[in-house]
Amino acid sequence: MILKIFFLFFSLNILLLNGGCTNNNFVDKKYSNVFKPLDGTWQGKFYIYEDTLGQKQGKTQPEDISEKYLKSLSLKLVSVIEAKHVYKSVNPFLQIGEITDIYIDSNGERKEEKSTAVNSIENGKLKCVVNKPDETVIHKGKYLGNNTIVWHRDIKSPKRIEYFKETVDNLHYKIIGWGYYGKDNSDLTPRTWFYADYLKVK
Repeated sequence: MILKIFFLFFSLNILLLNGGCTNNNFVDKKYSNVFKPLDGTWQGKFYIYEDTLGQKQGKTQPEDISEKYLKSLSLKLVSVIEAKHVYKSVNPFLQIGEITDIYIDSNGERKEEKSTAVNSIENGKLKCVVNKPDETVIHKGKYLGNNTIVWHRDIKSPKRIEYFKETVDNLHYKIIGWGYYGKDNSDLTPRTWFYADYLKVK
């Protein structure tokens, strides 16, 4: 636990040195406390789906996505991750967090993975950095209003293109999105979709 706390504050200190924490930028002030609704402890399951029709002609990299849109697709469940997210705002422009994911394989074996997260705003840009045990994942964000943020990343090699919406609605923290990976054709519809509905427990 001490090591985890040190890691979080180390990340915080790096941001402070780079000016990402204290912010007097007028452009940034309109995003003040944009991460605040996420403060607290959230638990639930993250569902990963695959389109049974495969990739096809249609809406490529769609942005107008919702639970209704997800239900209209021919999806099959391929994986479920039990998750716990804990977030705390340091100031109106910076939030730190810890994520615990439990992966369950086909034999019922459970594997726990812990990550740290930093959500920040600088020069009018939203950024999410998740430090996993084997990689650092960076997403750029856009605030849509109504406690909803869109996050995306576009890595060419190896291919990792992702787009998802995060919405906090009272005691629910929902995620819905898609991804293109490996040999997926980004000019066709997404093969992989994901959805989560976490409940605030603290």
